[in-house]
Amino acid sequence: MQDLAQQAWFQYLTSWQQKLVRQAHQLLVREQENQTLYDDYSFIVFPMAKAYEGFLKKLLFDQGLITQHVYEGKRFRIGRALNPDIREHQRDKWWLYDNVERKCGSKTARFLWETWLACRNRVFHFFPKAKASLELSEASQRLQMMRDAMRQAVACLEDSEN
Repeated sequence: MQDLAQQAWFQYLTSWQQKLVRQAHQLLVREQENQTLYDDYSFIVFPMAKAYEGFLKKLLFDQGLITQHVYEGKRFRIGRALNPDIREHQRDKWWLYDNVERKCGSKTARFLWETWLACRNRVFHFFPKAKASLELSEASQRLQMMRDAMRQAVACLEDSEN
């Protein structure tokens, strides 16, 4: 993997988010070198998932889709804003999927959402009838998925500026 600091998506993050990304990658390397086997490696994904949530909020703010007050507030939910499956009658000013799709295309908008589901929602939440643990290789794949999603989104930002 190329040095994180050289990546445009990494430079787009705040210093706090960069620390979270580095921490996730350090945990991954540590566990790859470790001989201990855990039932769940979700803890590797958690720091970067938090950074990814912040990245998405910053992206929406920088695109002018949310205000600074909303960006800095505690009530705005990415899981509602980027969910393409929200029913038509439930779509309000906080549903922003269509805006992202217009600005970045359907492929990128869908990938941002799928990454949110796979790397945040399905990792953080407990579902009684579904085992939601991650093997070490799956945790590594989730980190890669978030890197790819942020790379695509930053490319969209750069394209819209030109």
